[in-house]
Amino acid sequence: MVAALRSIRVRRGLVGLLALLALYGLAAQIASGRLPTRVFLVMHDIEGVELLPTYSSLVEEGVFLVQAGILLKGAAVSTGRVLAGLLLGSVVGIALGLAMGWAAGFEYALDPWVVLLRFTPALALLPLYVLWFGLGEAAKIGLIATAVAVVTLQGAYQGVRGIPAVYWDVAAALAAPRSLVLRRIVLPAALPQILASLRIAIALGWVTVIAAELIKPSMPSLGYLLALAGAYPRVPTIVIALAAIALLVLVSDGLTLAAYRWATRWMRRRYA
Repeated sequence: MVAALRSIRVRRGLVGLLALLALYGLAAQIASGRLPTRVFLVMHDIEGVELLPTYSSLVEEGVFLVQAGILLKGAAVSTGRVLAGLLLGSVVGIALGLAMGWAAGFEYALDPWVVLLRFTPALALLPLYVLWFGLGEAAKIGLIATAVAVVTLQGAYQGVRGIPAVYWDVAAALAAPRSLVLRRIVLPAALPQILASLRIAIALGWVTVIAAELIKPSMPSLGYLLALAGAYPRVPTIVIALAAIALLVLVSDGLTLAAYRWATRWMRRRYA
């Protein structure tokens, strides 16, 4: 039953994706030769710009980027930065979220900082991180880690706050030590919320890495590839880079969703 419903969901998702690809291909073919190829950019007129590239142009550009090693090396470098920021940010965020949910003192002390960071965009922190950490990897990874930490902190906090009061009462009645309460009550109860927040954090990490890679931009990286393609401009390169990022996000999300389902397989789910 569950497998059949998942199969239907996957098939419907593929149909939607194929329909979108077909619609793009049709629009590109219709627009070919009709859209202007001259654009005004930063005080200059630039000729030969393909605003809506056809699939043949995308394939040609994709083959060049792969053969030159730009796309694969850029994807590898950007993925490494996202994973490093995700690891650092999730460790800090989850630890602080558990502490805030468990102890009111931590919540009162940290809540103003959490609110401040939650509504501060990554681009606004970029110049500050450059001054603090320099132009190297520390600033880029720190920027991603900050965005991830805020989301995972909220997940862990909500997970702890959602624990039924009867669990705390039983632990207190049995005089259970804090380490036992953490292992047997807090972590299992907060795990679904933590994993759900990690799905959001991974997507946010990929969004932030594009801004982070504008710090002393250099090849290879997907963020710099996008910035370079926008400056010249090369629309096929932009589309290929965006497609690569979308694919990496889908793979990351799929792995996180699989981990979430495995870790919460004891939970009852409704399929409608």
